[in-house]
Amino acid sequence: MKKKALWTIVILLLIELILVGVYFTKNTSQNKKLKTEESSILAKSSSREIKETTTTSETKPGEIDTTDWLTSDTDISFPILMYHSLTVSNDGNTLKLPPEEFKEQMEWLKENDYYTLTPEEAYIVLTENKKPKEKIVWITLDDGYLNNYTDGFPILKQLKLNATINYITSKQDNQYYFHQADMEKMKHSGLISIESHTVSHLDLNTLSDEQIHTELLDSKKWLDDTLKQQTSVICYPAGRYDDRVEKEAELTGYKLGLTTEPGYASKNDGLFALKRIRVSPGFDKESFGNYLTSSNQYANN
Repeated sequence: MKKKALWTIVILLLIELILVGVYFTKNTSQNKKLKTEESSILAKSSSREIKETTTTSETKPGEIDTTDWLTSDTDISFPILMYHSLTVSNDGNTLKLPPEEFKEQMEWLKENDYYTLTPEEAYIVLTENKKPKEKIVWITLDDGYLNNYTDGFPILKQLKLNATINYITSKQDNQYYFHQADMEKMKHSGLISIESHTVSHLDLNTLSDEQIHTELLDSKKWLDDTLKQQTSVICYPAGRYDDRVEKEAELTGYKLGLTTEPGYASKNDGLFALKRIRVSPGFDKESFGNYLTSSNQYANN
C-alpha cells in the first residue's frame, strides 16, 4: 500500500514537472516572438526616421529647390525691367508710368507665361546657368515711391507676380515714399523683395571711398535689421558706378549690382554690372511685348 502511494506521488511530481516545462517553453517562445516583433518595429521606425531626415536635409528651410530647373549649355541672359514711379506725368517725366499701363504690362507677362524672378532666383540663374522656366523676367522698381505700394502692389498681388523694390532708406519719413509698415506688409506677401538703393541716392562714382562705404553699408544694415533679411542687391542711383563701387559692394556683402545700362542681364557683364530694360510711358500690351523681346539685341553687346 505504501509502495503504491509512493508511485502515485512520483507520477504526480513527474506530471507537475512536465506541466512546468511546457509552461516555461511556451513563455520563452512568446518572449522571443515579442522581442522579434519589437526589433522589427524599431528597425522600421529607425528606417523611417533616417528616410525622413535624408529627405528633409536635401532642401533646407528657405533654400530654393532647383531640381526641376532647366539647364543651359550657353550663358543665360534675361530682361530685368526697370520702373520708378507709378503715376501719370504732367511734365513729360519719362520715369513716371501710369498704373493702367503697368497693369497691362504685368498682364502681358502673365498671359505669355513669363516666370517672375526673386533676387535669390536671379542669382542662381546668373551663377549656375539654370532657370525655373523657359521665359523669365526680373521686375524691379527704383526708389520706393508710395504709389509702388498703393497702386503697384495690388496689381502684382492680383496677378501673383514677384517684384523687387529698391528702396532709398533715408526716405522713411517722406510722405511720397512708403514706410516700414508698408514694406513689411509687402514682404510678408511673399511676392515683394525690398533691396537697397543706398541711403541718400547720391551718384556713387563721385563720392570718396569712405562715403561709398557708408552709403552701401548703412542702407544694407538698416534693411537687414528692419526686415530680418540678408539684403543682396544694390541698385546704383542713376546708374552711376565705377570699379571702386563694384568692389565695395562685394566687400559689404551684396551679391548683385543693378545698373541703368540697356540690355539683357548676363554674367558676362559681371554680377555687379547687370543691365536693365527701362520702361517708359506709352506702351500698350502689344508694343510692350515687342519692346521686351526685341531688347534682346543688347544681350550680347
